[in-house]
Amino acid sequence: MQTSTLDFQYQLPSCSEKNIVGDILFLDIETTGLSPDMSALFMIGCSWFDGEQLHIIQWLSDSLELFGERDILSAFSAFLKKRMQHSPDLRLITYNGQTFDLPFLHTRYLQCGLENPLKSLNFAASPLDLYRCFSPYKLLWPVPDMKLKTMAQWLGFKPPKAPSGRHLIKAYHDYIKTKDSETLNLLFVHNQGDLISLVKILPICNYFRFFNGAYTFPVPPVIEETHLTLTLKPAVCLPAPLNWEALGFHLDISPDIIHLQIPLYPQGLRYYYADFKNYIYLPAEDYAVHKSMMSYIDRSHWEKARRENCYNWFSLDETFIKDTNRQREYIKMIFCLFGFFREKPLP
Repeated sequence: MQTSTLDFQYQLPSCSEKNIVGDILFLDIETTGLSPDMSALFMIGCSWFDGEQLHIIQWLSDSLELFGERDILSAFSAFLKKRMQHSPDLRLITYNGQTFDLPFLHTRYLQCGLENPLKSLNFAASPLDLYRCFSPYKLLWPVPDMKLKTMAQWLGFKPPKAPSGRHLIKAYHDYIKTKDSETLNLLFVHNQGDLISLVKILPICNYFRFFNGAYTFPVPPVIEETHLTLTLKPAVCLPAPLNWEALGFHLDISPDIIHLQIPLYPQGLRYYYADFKNYIYLPAEDYAVHKSMMSYIDRSHWEKARRENCYNWFSLDETFIKDTNRQREYIKMIFCLFGFFREKPLP
C-alpha cells in the first residue's frame, strides 16, 4: 500500500461557512470500473480542514489482488474511527457518492470480509451528496454537464493535469506493472484534484439558502411600463454570477446584488399556481381556477391548465410596493414555480 499525505495553507472560499467546514470530511474514491462486483477499488482519498489548513490523505493499493484492497480499506477504517473521536459531529461530503462511492465501498468491504465503518459508526448527520443537491437545479447552472471538475471549473478552479477516466485506469495498471514513481504521483494528483474540487463547489449550496429566503430588500421596487424590478441583497455569499429567464421573469444574480424583473400587464401581476395539474384555465376570463370547479363550468369554456397559463391576477398597489413581506411571498411563489424553493434545501 502507498500512502500520500499533503498539508498546506488553503484560503477558505469566502462563501464557505467555516463552522460547517470544520466538521466535514470530503471523500472520493478511484476504481477500475463502475461495477463493484466486477471491478476493484484502488484508491481512497479524504480531505478536511483544520483552521486555515487543508489536509489530504490518500491510500493506494499496490496490488490487484484482494489483499491490496483490504489494506486500503483497513487503513481508511482506522483513519475514520480516529477522526470520529476527534470530531463526533463529522459529516461526509461526496459528489455522486450516494449512487457510486458509498455503495461501491460497501460492496468492497463485504468482498474483503471487513466491517464497513460507514455503517457501524454513528454519524451525527447522513452523508451529503453534492451532486444530488445540485442536480434538481441543473438548468440553472451555466455548464455543459454536471461533472465534478466541470462545476469546479465554472467557479474558477483549474484542476492539475493528470490522467482521467479510462486513461486513469490504464495508468493504474501501468503502475502495478512498473511501480513507476512518476505514474504513482499522477494517480495521486488526479484524486487530489477531485478532493479540492469538492471544496471549491461547496459554496454553491449558498444559492439554495438564497432561494429559501436568505436576502433583504436594500431599495424599494422600481415600476416601469412593462415590468416591475425587485432588488435583493443576498444574506449569503454567492460564488458566481447567474442569469435565468422564463415566462417573462428575469433573474440576474451577482455575488452582491440580485435584480428580479417581473412582467407587468394591464391587469396587474400574475400569481402562478405551481401545482397546475390541479387547475383548469378559462381562456375567455384569462385566469385559472381549481379543478373542483370544472363541474360547474361548461366544458367548452375551459381547458387543462399548463404551467404558463395557471395563474390569477392581482393589482400592483401601494400596499405591495411598501410591504416587503408581500414582496417576499410573491418571490417565493416564483421560486416555487420553477423548483428553486425547497422546504428542505439541504438534506
